[in-house]
Amino acid sequence: MAGLAWIGARSWPAVVGTVASFFVIGYFGMWEDTMATLAIISVATLVCIVTGIPLGIWMARSDRVQTLITPVLDVMQTIPSFVYLIPVVMLLGIGKVPGLLAVCIYAVPPIVRLTNLGIRLVDKEVLEAADAFGANYRQKLFDVQVPLALPNIFAGVNQTIMMSLAMVVIASMIGVKGLGVPVLRAISNQYLALGLMNGLAIVALAIIFDRISQNFGKRLQKHREGGHDV
Repeated sequence: MAGLAWIGARSWPAVVGTVASFFVIGYFGMWEDTMATLAIISVATLVCIVTGIPLGIWMARSDRVQTLITPVLDVMQTIPSFVYLIPVVMLLGIGKVPGLLAVCIYAVPPIVRLTNLGIRLVDKEVLEAADAFGANYRQKLFDVQVPLALPNIFAGVNQTIMMSLAMVVIASMIGVKGLGVPVLRAISNQYLALGLMNGLAIVALAIIFDRISQNFGKRLQKHREGGHDV
């Protein structure tokens, strides 16, 4: 995580803050639950990226597809998070895999929406210039539209990570291991100290992921506009 903090932010305070946060987490005996939470978030985010970005590109290329998918995304973002657990438990039971599926379904809409938005915001003049140079469909998409849409795409990745983290806590209700389990136990038994410590660990993870993804997106934007190193 310290390496990711340096790659994302290129800031020593960010690296020191990340190391200090994980040191405190380990000192208070929350290391195993934190690693389980990180594993679920990492896999869920990867699945959302692999499925969400192509779907967002498809929406950007077809108004008909956008018309069909937008209401589905609206419904997905309106339904309360714990409601996702009901069909998953009915179809797959309880455990890590059903919980991971619920996290992925809950967290995928932002990256789909912002990928679609980023590609649609590419200036028509830029696309016309690409056409003038003889670029084909694939070249325009991967050499022009996607690079220009990267700040929006990374904003979608940021939101997806945050929503994955929130849903992992809810998914502890169906057997997903991680920081959500002691939080749920603290709520059930009114253990204030246990709930507070694990809640602060979740907040620390959220801040770390948020800063890494946001700073990396900003550096990409600066690189695109002014030629800075990434």
